[in-house]
Amino acid sequence: MIEKQSGTLTADAYNIDAGMAFGSGLPDRSAVPYFPFRIRKEDDIWITEDPLSSEIQELNEAAYWLLKMCDGYRTLDEITAQLSTSFHSDRDTVMEKSKPVLDELTYRGLLWWRNERMNYWKVPAPAGVLWDLTSKCNLRCRHCVVSAGEECSDELSFDDCCRLIDEFADFEVGQLILSGGEPMIRKDFFDIAEYAASKNIMIQVATNGTLIDEDAAEKLANIGARAQVSLDSSVPEIHDDFRQSSGSWEKTVKGIKLLVKAGVPVTLAAAVTTMNIDNIPETYELGKELGVQTFRILPFVPSGRGTGAFDLEVKPARMRKLTEFLLSKRESDGPEIAPMEFECTFRPIPEHEIEIDTDIRIGCDGAIGYCTVTSRGDVLPCNYFEGADVENVKDRSFRWIWDNSRFLNYFRSLKASDMKGECSRCQWLPVCRGSCIAANFTRRDIFQANCHCWLVNDK
Repeated sequence: MIEKQSGTLTADAYNIDAGMAFGSGLPDRSAVPYFPFRIRKEDDIWITEDPLSSEIQELNEAAYWLLKMCDGYRTLDEITAQLSTSFHSDRDTVMEKSKPVLDELTYRGLLWWRNERMNYWKVPAPAGVLWDLTSKCNLRCRHCVVSAGEECSDELSFDDCCRLIDEFADFEVGQLILSGGEPMIRKDFFDIAEYAASKNIMIQVATNGTLIDEDAAEKLANIGARAQVSLDSSVPEIHDDFRQSSGSWEKTVKGIKLLVKAGVPVTLAAAVTTMNIDNIPETYELGKELGVQTFRILPFVPSGRGTGAFDLEVKPARMRKLTEFLLSKRESDGPEIAPMEFECTFRPIPEHEIEIDTDIRIGCDGAIGYCTVTSRGDVLPCNYFEGADVENVKDRSFRWIWDNSRFLNYFRSLKASDMKGECSRCQWLPVCRGSCIAANFTRRDIFQANCHCWLVNDK
């Protein structure tokens, strides 16, 4: 249902020769579709953007209403019935004209299907909020999920930030992870951090470390902050290449030393790619030498600036070897090893097949135990879903959004019965919960067997 000649996604006409090669078809009419992405109107045309490719699609009026009704609660049958009434057409005709639109968006991984309606859940305040204070950054890291660089014109003001901190404190949010972009590039960074600390909120700064001097390190120590510093290699050239900034390794290492000297607990975070995986053991040893408290690896997910860079993504079998190596360091006198994806699979396999509870929740703790607030104020489960149609803290209170956001509650509704392929039958599913759904989203199928899991990809 895409008319390539006009670029319009339409529920009125379809040129079969201009269409894409679709998948195996749609679920039955009792299934529940969800189109979670923004649609905006320009003149008399509605516009939506593919967050994975930045491709713009125009929607006609019928397609607009079709997608607005794909809300994660209505079944396909209920949607066609309502459209049939609204457009004075019989259901079969509505379905015939709607199917190519739904088929196309399903193929693109932008229309998500479940066999159950989403619910709204009452959950406690998040233990932590990752807050992007700015999109501005002095580096141009290859993997950056927010494509940080220049400052956005509509970022939260200092007054907005203070009001939001008051809301966090009243809601008893336990921790703020101040991120970016590079959070410390913001001129009022310490004013914001000190105000949050005065409200008895624990502060962690996620930084590239290049802007840390003695004064900054002392200020962070004085407010009891922790720091997570990105360092990808013990080899300066590898780190600088990945961060696309000559001399950044030297500045980052200097920053870590100053933080450790000031008594700030430091987590060394390495984004693992094909560029540096062979050097991660040496990077761990460098962290030990520098005196960091924790060592953390972050799997590369091709999103943001890294969109399409699948050549940087490490094969699951190779990641398994690295995980096994780092597990062997857990009992050493070096830095603590942070939890790693799929490390549960190194435990003894249960003697008997276990029955999987299809009602257990899947995915990470995004939307349950933590969330992200973007520099513009959007509230997301995590940055990988930027572009979704979500609420903003400039318009609603954080507590209201946490309780009532459709997007957050959709993620809270996901269950083991939604998983497909090997994951749906795996004995480890109750433990790993399918792990990072965002990684699957970059493959345009959020419910597929996890693309990073070595058990899936060994079979």
